Amino acid sequence: MSLRIIGGEFRNRLLKAPKGIKTRPTLAILRKAVFDMLQFTIQDALFLDLFAGSGLMGIEALSRGAARACLIDNDRTAIRCIEENLKVLGLQDRAEVLLLDATAALQRFAKKKCAFDIIYIDPPYLLSQTTPILHDLLQFIDAHALLSPQGHLLIEETTPPKLSSQLPLKTLRFVNTRQFSDSILHHYNSSPLSLPLPEKKFF
Repeated sequence: MSLRIIGGEFRNRLLKAPKGIKTRPTLAILRKAVFDMLQFTIQDALFLDLFAGSGLMGIEALSRGAARACLIDNDRTAIRCIEENLKVLGLQDRAEVLLLDATAALQRFAKKKCAFDIIYIDPPYLLSQTTPILHDLLQFIDAHALLSPQGHLLIEETTPPKLSSQLPLKTLRFVNTRQFSDSILHHYNSSPLSLPLPEKKFF
């Protein structure tokens, strides 16, 4: 299976996708909507993808001008696929690829007092439907201020949605929820009333 970059420097270049059903590539229409939304903030941004799969979202971000991308996945096949895709495009020096569970990755970033300009979360369908993983990750990011000022947090899940927009948050603010076919996209940004956030750095 191959995937196409839809914008930026590497527009129309094809990427490999991991074999099997563990990863679920983001729909092209949703991906376009995400990067249209981020068009004025993607330049020089630090981008975090917690369930990277093929690396498509992070590589699309780099194609559109992000400074660096951190791509996280706990599947070795996915990690190999991401590394191959980065190598083909010559993007190894602008990306960090980590074989880690999403929760462990966030704990690592919190310990190092990292902050990201854009965070994208799209866990596998079964994980998001059968566990409170989205609530847990959202609350951890909020509690440890992992989103930089003026940053954007985007969470993708498949219907029926499990994530509540009513969670009490301190450093994040719920913006909206949009539906694209069977996919739901939740948008959060940094709360203007939040406590001072850590100095932005990339672990």
